[in-house]
Amino acid sequence: MGLLIKAEYRKIITTKMWWALLIPSVLLAIGWAWLGGYFFSQVASGLGEVFDDAGVNVDLDKMSWASLGLTRAMNFATLFPMVFGALAVASEINRRTITTSFLTASTRSAVLTAKAIVYVTWGLVYGVVVALGATIGTAIGSDSAVLPGAGDWIIILLTGVLACVLWTLFGMGVGALLGSPVAALLVLLLYAGLVGPISEFVITGASNYSNIAGLMPNGSANGLTGSTAAELLFQQAKDMVAASGQSQVITDDVVNGFNQLVRFAAGAPGAFAMWLSGLIFVAWTALFFVTGMVRNNSRDIT
Repeated sequence: MGLLIKAEYRKIITTKMWWALLIPSVLLAIGWAWLGGYFFSQVASGLGEVFDDAGVNVDLDKMSWASLGLTRAMNFATLFPMVFGALAVASEINRRTITTSFLTASTRSAVLTAKAIVYVTWGLVYGVVVALGATIGTAIGSDSAVLPGAGDWIIILLTGVLACVLWTLFGMGVGALLGSPVAALLVLLLYAGLVGPISEFVITGASNYSNIAGLMPNGSANGLTGSTAAELLFQQAKDMVAASGQSQVITDDVVNGFNQLVRFAAGAPGAFAMWLSGLIFVAWTALFFVTGMVRNNSRDIT
């Protein structure tokens, strides 16, 4: 197994793909976090002025709005580890280089297990680098008053790193299942970039079925980081309203509306709590990964 793992690392390091995808993922994380931090800082400032003019004694402009930019940046950047994972098996099947690995190893399962171990570590690498990029962008673009506390910041980053690892394995499973890098990339990018977000928006708009979005792969993955940021802001708002002594005038509709608003802003409309979103996305990842691996245990490699 050790030799197979070493061989998989060499396959990756001796090509340009790993850094060709890593560089734009970092740049995207920095850019989106920077813009998101700036945008939500301006929103918070405007919100504070509106509340002051209305004589409302609630400092919602002092909440951790920058966490939304941090969350959004990490969610967007997960596209790259997903693509990286999608090419893990699919590109080898397409070039028939996996034939040699299957024929020289003790079993196909050993080859696929070695790939899984290696790509988990690469998912961690992508996650850590993306987290650092998002941190830099958020710190530069955000007003200090709206930055999350250190503990909340770390939790968001950790959930983002976990999302990168799971997206890597998710992409690997889809690539292994389809056996074509072009087909795998088209399916994954269309779903993650277009079909998933649009369907979440449409489903969440139907209030009776809003949580269905949180059961989808894209919705549950975004819920990992998005629910963390949304719950942070929601709790801060509740505490501030309670401290102001005005909680009795806040209706349930206002509470639910605010909760839905911050979840939508965090990119996690209809998502469940962080831990439940994580379990749902783990289940989706396991489904596609295991199915892809089983498919390749019996695939014709001639």
